[in-house]
Amino acid sequence: MVGSLYSGISGIKTHQTGIDVTSNNIANINTAGFRANSPEFKSLFSTNLNYINSNSSVANDYNYGVTIGSNAINTNDGTYVSADGDFNVAYSGKGWFVVGLNKNGEFDIKNPDYTGVQQNYFTRDGSFSLDGEGYLVNSSGYYMYGINLGKITADGTLRGTNNLEQDYANLGGSLLEPIQIPQEMRYQPTLTTEINLAINLNRTQNPKGITILQDENGNFSMEKFLALDINSLMDSSGKLLDAKNYKDITFSIEQNGETTDYTFTYGAEDENGFKSVGELIDLIKEQTGLDLALKLDDSGNPSDCSLYLSNNSMQEINLSISGRLAQKLGLSANNETLKSAFQSQIQAFSETATYPNGAYVSYEGMIFQKNGEEENAGNPIDNPDLWTLVDSRKVKNYQEDMEYAEGDFIVYEGKIYQRTEAEIIMVEDPQTGELVAQNPAEDTEAWKEIGENVRGMIAGYEAGNVYEENAMVTLNGILYQKVNGAGDTNPTEDSSGWRILMTDFLDSTQLNVPSYETNTEVYSDSGEKFILKSEYILLEQGDQTATPPINERWEVKSAIYDSTGKNIISENPVFSEISFNADGSANAEPFEVPFQEGSIQVNLAQSNDGKFSSNFAYTDSALKSTTQDGTKLGIMNDIVINEEGIILMNFSNGKVEPIGRIGIAAFVNDQGLSKIGGNLFEMNVRTINGETFVVSGPPLLAWEETGTANLKYGRVLDHMLETSNVDTGTALTDLIVYQRGYQMSAKAITTADQLMQEAIQLKRS
Repeated sequence: MVGSLYSGISGIKTHQTGIDVTSNNIANINTAGFRANSPEFKSLFSTNLNYINSNSSVANDYNYGVTIGSNAINTNDGTYVSADGDFNVAYSGKGWFVVGLNKNGEFDIKNPDYTGVQQNYFTRDGSFSLDGEGYLVNSSGYYMYGINLGKITADGTLRGTNNLEQDYANLGGSLLEPIQIPQEMRYQPTLTTEINLAINLNRTQNPKGITILQDENGNFSMEKFLALDINSLMDSSGKLLDAKNYKDITFSIEQNGETTDYTFTYGAEDENGFKSVGELIDLIKEQTGLDLALKLDDSGNPSDCSLYLSNNSMQEINLSISGRLAQKLGLSANNETLKSAFQSQIQAFSETATYPNGAYVSYEGMIFQKNGEEENAGNPIDNPDLWTLVDSRKVKNYQEDMEYAEGDFIVYEGKIYQRTEAEIIMVEDPQTGELVAQNPAEDTEAWKEIGENVRGMIAGYEAGNVYEENAMVTLNGILYQKVNGAGDTNPTEDSSGWRILMTDFLDSTQLNVPSYETNTEVYSDSGEKFILKSEYILLEQGDQTATPPINERWEVKSAIYDSTGKNIISENPVFSEISFNADGSANAEPFEVPFQEGSIQVNLAQSNDGKFSSNFAYTDSALKSTTQDGTKLGIMNDIVINEEGIILMNFSNGKVEPIGRIGIAAFVNDQGLSKIGGNLFEMNVRTINGETFVVSGPPLLAWEETGTANLKYGRVLDHMLETSNVDTGTALTDLIVYQRGYQMSAKAITTADQLMQEAIQLKRS
């Protein structure tokens, strides 16, 4: 009966504990992050009744009472609800938020200090907010500990690093400390020193006049135009000339009843082949005597971006032009007469006239130039020492079956001959046996040699020569006349000393080149905005079928402009090139653009976000991506905490910068933590035989230490809170069960008491 009393009393006490624990769980059903307890009972003590039957295979144990075995922590996640606080967070998974008492303290997860009074605690309550000093704290004023990247200065300015790789490396650390976030935070401006662009350049788009080909002073560059691949040019409608497929141009020149054809072919590897504009101009000049040139204004700039074909020889010609490239260029002629501008310099020879040194006269279809100052020079034929034959283009070629009168002139095997009064010698033709006239080279009696057959051309400009007034020269296919007296200036540089002569000509379509332009914002160290403007001009379409393959090439002109992009700041633009391989991959050496007493390194091949430049013709020219290290001043817009617990600041300048992360620690044995109230837990440190150990096990780092420092055991939920993990149904059921156990234990006591009273009564009776 005494045993019954002991068992009943222990049952009451134990079930009272169960009721207390369950009541506490129910009381905290709406406490954020609360962890319920689950009481577990065990027998108080027992004995083995071997004296009953020691040989029995049936147990003969006898138990006395019950006691609390444990009051385990329920580690299941609670439910998650939305929360309006800027810094309200919840954590889903294995782990705890870390908080502490000291705003100047720290907690190293990998090397925790177990000695002395603990200053750091763990909780699932993520209802954090900023205190008056800007520290993240919980509702009890405990400081939230986390990784602080130290980007925020004392005056509330954030210093951006633009180095996410380094930031993530630092976010993988283990040393936690309080995080302070100023209410009014600014993003400190940073000087731009590096720009990386990924662009697509479409060689069929954005035609611009050839005036875009400029030198570093912003003047039209004839040198670049002459070096330009004709296959990269466009017509006035913006369509490519496609010289690779439309490659031939033929000039048919008729003089003296004879027509000579000159055909030039793009890409041919013989003496009639060309690729660049300059090569075509030189071929035409060399073989036909015609000049193909740009129309220029008085300043030496293209007046309408078209070519013109003119006759800068000394005599007029009849011309026809054909060929597919001629059609694409818009050059067409059908037996058109092109007069020579030099005709104004030529006088008809007169026996009675006197001519100064250097004068030009026409005589018998030929042009001669006076040598010396002798006044009465006589006719050019009879006085060869005083006259030089400079053009004989109109002299007809010798024909065997033609009868020539005394004084006639002919061309034979590159020489000029004149018919004399002597009889022509007849010789037998060895093939036919007929008598034929002996040729002029052999019949020296009937024919007089006058000189070499020459095609007169207006002289090309030679630097350093002194030119008299009215002298004519050609330069880059353009005809200039000296004005304002004699001088040795360059016609392209001295518009007042030279004038451009426009004679009869044939003009082409207006020429364009494919182009593109990018504008990238850059910043000074004070946050002032400037524009890096880069213009891209196609120089060569490339030919991957050639041996070796020829890559597509673009010229790039880069300079710094003001914030409007209209006024250039750079002293001179920087020129570079970008080319593309057969697979569209880019080749571009980084280059420097002077800026703010330093320079910006520009890489056109790829941006830092992994995008590459390309030359795909099936998509528009576009700036695919820009990355740079400069920023303007920014004001904090909002704060975001991502799933990895990283605190990200979003600024008005478009920058998003991590400043740290919420500290999270995990434990092997969460049951080893001890509740201390206020939804806080602490590590339970015990010392046995002089050895200190932590019941929960040492804290574990909740994120990866390398790479992107991702959480390993769970995720953080921004603007959410975790509610209590108390199960109301289970709690109410447990409460009823504990109540019934309590009542039955009480009944056992009263029953034992009654029996004891009866036993005492027996003794009395």
